[in-house]
Amino acid sequence: AKAILGILVLLPSVPAAAKDRPLVLEPSSKWNVHYADDFCRLARTFGTGDEAITIFLDRFSPSSTFRLNLIGQPMKRWVSDGKAQIRFGRELPDQSLYFYVGSFENKVPTWTFAAAVGLRPWVPEEEYDEVTQRAQRARDEANVSEIAIGSPLRTPVILQTGPMKNAFAALHACTEQLVSTWGVNIESHRTAQRLPAPVGTPEKWITSFDYPPDMLRKRQPGLVEFRLMIDAEGKATACHIQQSTNPEGFNDIVCEALMRRAKF
Repeated sequence: AKAILGILVLLPSVPAAAKDRPLVLEPSSKWNVHYADDFCRLARTFGTGDEAITIFLDRFSPSSTFRLNLIGQPMKRWVSDGKAQIRFGRELPDQSLYFYVGSFENKVPTWTFAAAVGLRPWVPEEEYDEVTQRAQRARDEANVSEIAIGSPLRTPVILQTGPMKNAFAALHACTEQLVSTWGVNIESHRTAQRLPAPVGTPEKWITSFDYPPDMLRKRQPGLVEFRLMIDAEGKATACHIQQSTNPEGFNDIVCEALMRRAKF
């Protein structure tokens, strides 16, 4: 069996980066790796008081991408979404990433980024080489020593992470242990030259006709991380929701549509 991980984003000019001198935040906690049932979380807090920002990097399988959350009073905004300028390390380029505004534990402002985030901007490739991607990921992770957050913050922020190579290694170890609980051969997954590729257009596997009517009326977005198990012919045999922003009734709809339409 093969496991296919995915993120589903359902949605009803980027500002220039602020020119102010950045606010540099030192760590106020250690890196923590949380072993959850369906994902692994790398977390750390920077700064104190109203300046404090906690970062969550959630990963749902061995990958070069993660779900990014920024939590703290600096994330407070009066609009529901926007784009943020993010840079990992000093050498990699800035990225303009779409996020939603929410709250953590119903009280602390949070930016939840809509798409899977990588250390460098994603560039479509005609040939997806898993080995090359893993090597590039290792080089990038070894070079991250800070995370910069620009617009829409009025004052840019730099999180002084220090070298993150060991933190990312701990996150990888967690996700490999996660895969081993799915009944997938972890060594085959680790050394695969290529991973299964979708047939057709995955964006069409879920349509507006599948959207829960109540959420549609409220123009309520949904973010869903899912896992599909597929057989040797590329047919989905099982669907599991790993993380969802709107679980009531939404998860079943997503899995039902994916099981009908997903092909690899």
